[in-house]
Amino acid sequence: MPRSKKVKVWLKLVTPEFLGRKEVGEIPANEIEAAKGRRVILSAIDVLGDFNKYYLKFIFKVGEVDNQSAYLYFDGLECTRDYIARMIRRRVDRTDLVVDKVTKDGIKLRIKTITVTRRVPKGIRAKIRNKIDEILSTETHQLTMEEFILKVLSDDFKSSIISVLNKIYPIRNFEFRKIEVKTPLEDLVRIEKEKTAIK
Repeated sequence: MPRSKKVKVWLKLVTPEFLGRKEVGEIPANEIEAAKGRRVILSAIDVLGDFNKYYLKFIFKVGEVDNQSAYLYFDGLECTRDYIARMIRRRVDRTDLVVDKVTKDGIKLRIKTITVTRRVPKGIRAKIRNKIDEILSTETHQLTMEEFILKVLSDDFKSSIISVLNKIYPIRNFEFRKIEVKTPLEDLVRIEKEKTAIK
């Protein structure tokens, strides 16, 4: 007798609460539990409905599942390569910063920024990096991971950083190039459950 084929189930992808807890697609799974830990990449247009954020990609991981849905946990965001390439033109300097920070709710983030200026002395670059590091330390100390990511998505936050950096050296552009969550998925799920229990 031929073996009966396992029927794949389709699970609805649901974004985290801080991003609206909305359905953004489906994924197939041979077994529901096997979907846990799966990495999902979505455009910011799909997640936020904001066409001005066309250059952003969201990275999620499936943290929890039920019979119909796969619940996504934020795992990072990243600018597209084309977008970054357009920022870097002739006769400009890029100053990159990579730092690890821990948010108010104990989530470790690796934050990568890029600052674009005209040609700049090395000493000035160091001052720019130090000032960005200082700003990020203050913000992550005061904000939960969700609050910090929402702030990063705000153009006002980037504008305020540029305003501060302009006092050091004229800034052409500033961007959060990439943010990665370094806290393990199981800890993210636990932290989220603890927050929900407090509510």
